[in-house]
Amino acid sequence: MHVQIHISMKRKSFLALGTGLFTAASLKSANEKILDAQFNDVTSAGSYQEFDWKTLRTLFPLNNDRIFLNNGTMGITPYPVLKAVQNSFEKIAETAEYPHHSDTLEKILGEIIGADAKEIGITKNVSEGINHICWGLDLKRGDEVILTEHEHVGGCLAWLHRAKIDGIVIKTFPLGKTADETLNHLNAAITKKTRAIAVPHIPCTIGQILPVKEICDLARSKNIISCIDGAHPLGMIQFNVKDIGCDYYAGCFHKWALGPIGSGWLYISQQRMKETKIFHVAAYSANEFNMRSNPPSMGPILDQASRYSYGTFCGPLHIGATKALEFYQKIGPSRIEARVKFLASKLQNSLLELGDKIEMLTPTEERSRGAQIGFRIKQSKKDNPNIGFVNHARSNQMILRHVAENGLDNIRISTHYYNTEEEIEQCVSLLKTYAFG
Repeated sequence: MHVQIHISMKRKSFLALGTGLFTAASLKSANEKILDAQFNDVTSAGSYQEFDWKTLRTLFPLNNDRIFLNNGTMGITPYPVLKAVQNSFEKIAETAEYPHHSDTLEKILGEIIGADAKEIGITKNVSEGINHICWGLDLKRGDEVILTEHEHVGGCLAWLHRAKIDGIVIKTFPLGKTADETLNHLNAAITKKTRAIAVPHIPCTIGQILPVKEICDLARSKNIISCIDGAHPLGMIQFNVKDIGCDYYAGCFHKWALGPIGSGWLYISQQRMKETKIFHVAAYSANEFNMRSNPPSMGPILDQASRYSYGTFCGPLHIGATKALEFYQKIGPSRIEARVKFLASKLQNSLLELGDKIEMLTPTEERSRGAQIGFRIKQSKKDNPNIGFVNHARSNQMILRHVAENGLDNIRISTHYYNTEEEIEQCVSLLKTYAFG
């Protein structure tokens, strides 16, 4: 049962989150209000059912007449994060202080995902991290790398390009309806030539949570390198890279963690650091160089993942990502995971009530379902009903995602904590009217 307790005090607590609430819709005209109430007054409430999600929604600038159900592409950045980025840009302009690298962001991220800060490098996005992994592996012609049939372009293109250049062999396997079935498909694809398994933790296509711990255990048992595309988990579900046991993991801040666009990260286990090749280096990749020695020389490449955070970087985005993680921690990772899964379950159950009018692609198995639901419309008189419905929804101020990749032709709906049960009901109602009305 949803419990509303002292809404006025809870609202004050929310407004005190981070640097305060912006009262205007535009960042440019925002008027910050700082109140005395502490956010901890709200987080002490307990379970996600007792949390005042509607008040939390006021900390997001998204227009109230728009329903955003495409968080799998990007998250809506809340005001406290936007303000942190803005303040940082203004400070640089006012003081002429050039941003220098620190490990603040790496440390807070490491606490969340269970990694040492030295194993984390900050990137622009997941695609950049995947490229560092792909080209960093010691692979030769004929070596096999296994991917899924549900890859994002950023997760597979580096591997496909390396196959063209270096002659490595790309193999794929289908996802199953259960974690065990997925593992069986993967195991069947492994041969004596398999050198790496590179899979998404949560595919962008249908939001299925893959059994990555078991996948990495399987890889390790066969002396195969494990590489995880982690575009979606951070900010949606809780995970620990050490518990997963992966060698590499590439993620981002701008999706479920609700950080600024163009901010990502890369994890490399300390055991793999020395053997991972690096081709792009600059400031922060090595501590010493001398162009006046004979011959010119440089010191050793750093034995830590910050070597990939090279050259001039956007300091304000790092500060924004740090603020986003603090925002995430204050609300509570377990509370957020429960909330987003509850909304996704409500959506999936409502769609399943339509029977054979739709084809459900996201597993109903609890461990395999996160906060994204993928499905296809069937038995509709509409031509191209899946992309048609996505376009129809957009014309009604409801943002969804059509998945055209690999000929899948399905609809993907993402549910974050700022969505409401009413929005889920509106989405299903709009679908019924469009496809079967």
